[in-house]
Amino acid sequence: MINETNTNSALAALQGPPETKGSGRSSSDMGQQDFIALMLAQMKNQDPTKPLDPNDFMSQLAQYSTVSGIQELKQSFDAMAAMLSTDQSLKATGMVGHDVMTPGNTGVLEEGGNVAGQVLLDSSVTDLNIKIYDAQGSLIRTIPMGGQGAGAAQFKWDGFAEDGNPALPGNYKLVAEVEVDGSVQEAAMEVRSRVESVSLSPYGGILLNLDNGDSISLDAIQTIM
Repeated sequence: MINETNTNSALAALQGPPETKGSGRSSSDMGQQDFIALMLAQMKNQDPTKPLDPNDFMSQLAQYSTVSGIQELKQSFDAMAAMLSTDQSLKATGMVGHDVMTPGNTGVLEEGGNVAGQVLLDSSVTDLNIKIYDAQGSLIRTIPMGGQGAGAAQFKWDGFAEDGNPALPGNYKLVAEVEVDGSVQEAAMEVRSRVESVSLSPYGGILLNLDNGDSISLDAIQTIM
């Protein structure tokens, strides 16, 4: 049978020194006090013919220690997550004004500028054409690139239409058409865009707002130009 005096002393030691009036208590201190109160109540109301088993007592102490350790671990992870978020914010802010390669097919043509990107090919193709459409959906230019091997096939549109006149500044849709075994299909591409600002996603994480009107996760950026 457990000696109540010794047990109370041990629990008092676990609880720590008494708090002064008006001092603040953390949530972990409150949890510890609740645990001790429950243990004391259990011992006080135990059946004298069936006293609390010392092994059970130590088991409950171990369980409390485990829960307390998990809470401390969670606090450490929360602090680490906050540090990582701050680091990502600094990196994202530093990308404002820089060009990046992003998945998509919208390119921004500035006056006297060009539009660059790359087509992502899983396998070799017998023919590749980059087709450029204006805001009205009219095809204004086709850039033939011929046969290509697997990998990233880079391209650059000089900003001129098929008739030799410069296209107006604005957004243009780019489509990569590939021919494989006589079948024509579209291929995925990445287009050069400029980071104009940074914002927080409502679902968590950081978004880069691009000059083509798209917003993309910081994690999705593969190339900074």
